[in-house]
Amino acid sequence: MKLESITIENYRQFEKAKLIFDKGVTILAGANNSGKTSLVNLMKNIFVSEKLEYNVSDIPAKNIQEWVDWAYPIFHDFFIDGKTIAEVDGKLVDTIISKDESIQPHLMKTTHIKIHVSYNPEIDDIKLFADYIMDLDETKHDFYFQYNYEINRSKFVRAIINDFVKIKRRFDEIEEDKNALTDPFDEKATSNIVVKERYLKQLIAGLYVQSTIAVGYYCNRDYSSNCKFDELKEFRQLFYFCFIKASRPLDDDESDHSHMLSKQMIKMAKLDDSWNELVERLPDELLKPIQEKEIDKTVRDTSLKSLKDTIVALEKTNGGKSGELMLDMQVTEEDISDLLQRITTATYNVDGYYLGESSQGLGYSNMIYIHLQLKEYEKNVDPLKVNMFFLEEPESHMHPQMQQVFIKYLLDYYQSKMQGLITTHSNEMVRVTGISHLRVIRHAEDFKSNLYDLSLLLSELKESEELSDNELADFFDWFFEIGYSEIVFADKAIFYEGDTERLFIRKLMTLDKFKKLGQQYVAFIQVGGAYAKNYEKLIRILGIKSLIITDIDYGKEEIIITNICNSESTNDTLKHFYSIYHPTESPTAKNLYDWKEKKGNIIDNLIYICFQTDKDGYARTLEEALLNKYFSIDVSNTFKKKEWKKKRKNSKLKFSIPSKKNTKSVSDNDIVSIRDVLNSTSQNKIDFMYSVIMNGYVETMIPEYIDGGLTWLMK
Repeated sequence: MKLESITIENYRQFEKAKLIFDKGVTILAGANNSGKTSLVNLMKNIFVSEKLEYNVSDIPAKNIQEWVDWAYPIFHDFFIDGKTIAEVDGKLVDTIISKDESIQPHLMKTTHIKIHVSYNPEIDDIKLFADYIMDLDETKHDFYFQYNYEINRSKFVRAIINDFVKIKRRFDEIEEDKNALTDPFDEKATSNIVVKERYLKQLIAGLYVQSTIAVGYYCNRDYSSNCKFDELKEFRQLFYFCFIKASRPLDDDESDHSHMLSKQMIKMAKLDDSWNELVERLPDELLKPIQEKEIDKTVRDTSLKSLKDTIVALEKTNGGKSGELMLDMQVTEEDISDLLQRITTATYNVDGYYLGESSQGLGYSNMIYIHLQLKEYEKNVDPLKVNMFFLEEPESHMHPQMQQVFIKYLLDYYQSKMQGLITTHSNEMVRVTGISHLRVIRHAEDFKSNLYDLSLLLSELKESEELSDNELADFFDWFFEIGYSEIVFADKAIFYEGDTERLFIRKLMTLDKFKKLGQQYVAFIQVGGAYAKNYEKLIRILGIKSLIITDIDYGKEEIIITNICNSESTNDTLKHFYSIYHPTESPTAKNLYDWKEKKGNIIDNLIYICFQTDKDGYARTLEEALLNKYFSIDVSNTFKKKEWKKKRKNSKLKFSIPSKKNTKSVSDNDIVSIRDVLNSTSQNKIDFMYSVIMNGYVETMIPEYIDGGLTWLMK
């Protein structure tokens, strides 16, 4: 049996989220507070127990607001008109949920869950599921279920009746405040009324939610037809789900006496018949010497002697009727069995020395603990049920290298054995996982998150008939693996070409001007000029606001302005994004200048293409733009070699100054362009950038194109 997918609607920050499961291990990645734990808790509530209460905070605020805005006037009119408790069931609740089923009720959009299960008819026994078949097509091998939180009319009536007096009193107070309001511009009085109405609306919404009950159904393929389970336990018996919590009371301190590893190992040992036989024999074996040596008699006799003075004192106060007060031993097999459990602990045998479980670090202990729980789950798997383990953030206390090895082991070991879901906020785990197993939760806006299935992107690319898509699939597989996986956690992303851009931008982020941006989680991804375009689909899917910094790359030899403007760009990324709106043109530098001037380089307010323009002195690269800005020149300006030397000395910037081309003699009067300087410095770009940073020129030298891009990204 395989769990194919779970679709969640109207739960906390999720309006709708479909979680598709792999055959083996699926990875659910997301930043802190993105909603990973919320989803796991919901699944635990659905498939294991109903102990967790369903409350107002479990429903998207928008849904509550929509319903209460409609329902509040109904309640208002009912209570202000002086209706009685006896009329709640009829004139009030009947308006919201009519007893006449032909009348459409006004329901709040509460949480609904759809579950899709498949089976292989050649190997799976479906006797537990047979009663829930809704599709008679013999070529289909699926079951569909729903788990909904639905309003119970009678509970809603009782809830309103129980709070009838409170609700009426609050409506009366609000009406009194409104009648006493003589000045409509009295902000304090008006605000007081608004606050009271808000609290009353919260009360009414709370009564609705506390009147909901969990209901299970088995359904057809599109969930349009369903049959209700008599009891939820009938639904839950179809699943065996194991939940391994993120927070474990492990400690690497000697004062820790919880022995969590020991307890987990004992639980595992209990699954073995030979261990159980041993434990059953031991209490009896330990009782024998106690009985044979009459240890209990020795304890009684010794205690009588020791307590003699106390007994004499007692007899003086109670008329000599104390009896023989003594200590006795009542040892049973159960007592000894409990003793064995308490004194059995995990130890490490290291070269003949036995070390306690606290001798290892938290990361190592955590990993062992997880392994033991997974092994216990594996031994209890029921082939007649849908089996799934949920492991929450296993990276706790683990070094990055251990995280990589551990997740790779889990993926390899369980890939063909059983299904599982692992939640993580570890970049290392996501990197090893790759896109094929990855599902991502990201904040879309305040109190709203979206779930993205990146495996679908990869499948779509691999199945495409376009060679470029197949190449892109290989690109993602490889580049994700080498360390660019942090994009899935980032608030925003900056794509750049080389090391000099990285150094410069990193330093810019420390300036007060970009302080707000520096406080956000920004992913820095080095892609070169040819490959930034490859990330467009991923950027769009994840909705990550992204800045792509690239070079305009017009003809290398051009330094005359007219020739520059007419020169075509060779940058693949620029040509790709420019072609979105100009599919038949191969852009010149002038085309690109005009494109940016008209803000065509901002794609759907999601992607900003950042490159040098005429405002950067017609620069072709970052280094040219920096020098143009510092010396207030453009690329058409030329200077004698001795003038460049003076500029270098005064500025303390590290760049090379070549002799004039095709000139055998070296002279300080040779004419040199900025392009010549940068060509000569091409092997020492990092040294040049260090000199910019170390001399404190970063803020004064920032080119217009980068300044504009970072300002846009910061918004």
